Amino acid sequence: MGSLDPPSNHPEERKLKRTYKLLILELLHFSCVLVLIAGTSHAAISITATGIWFETINSADLQAGAGSDLTSAYESAADAASISVSGTGGTSDNWRIDVKKTDTTWHSSLHLYVKRTSDGTGSGSISGGTSYQEAADTDQSFFSGAGDRSGADIQLRLTGVSVQIPPDAYSATVYYTVVDTE
Repeated sequence: MGSLDPPSNHPEERKLKRTYKLLILELLHFSCVLVLIAGTSHAAISITATGIWFETINSADLQAGAGSDLTSAYESAADAASISVSGTGGTSDNWRIDVKKTDTTWHSSLHLYVKRTSDGTGSGSISGGTSYQEAADTDQSFFSGAGDRSGADIQLRLTGVSVQIPPDAYSATVYYTVVDTE
């Protein structure tokens, strides 16, 4: 899952392996792999995520030219990722999306945030998650809903970028889990 290879075109592999990559080249290399995990508390409910984010940080990102620091924060497009929840069995079937980040190689100054930027579509409802929250090393509630929802957009934000961080390949995995809250 930590591979920087593009996602496979095989449908089953695409379903199991959702990757989002952020590449910061030259001064710093960082990759972010976002993975989804389907909740097990409700046999039919499932989650699907799609999207990818590439970012290049180089000398053009220096705040005031040579000798200055890098811009410290970077955001993906508002629709860099999309989450869909299906198989709920109706609009009264409530669920929650949890988010968690697992570091592979990470610098303590770097922080990764997520937020929901659209409601998506569907017969159900969706709420919460519209402000940035840091993806931490433990599961935490991200947003919730009821019924099937399709195409809820997600935006990512990376902060703490600096020339003070030693050049390395930094990476983390973000897990989305759907939990049946019935």
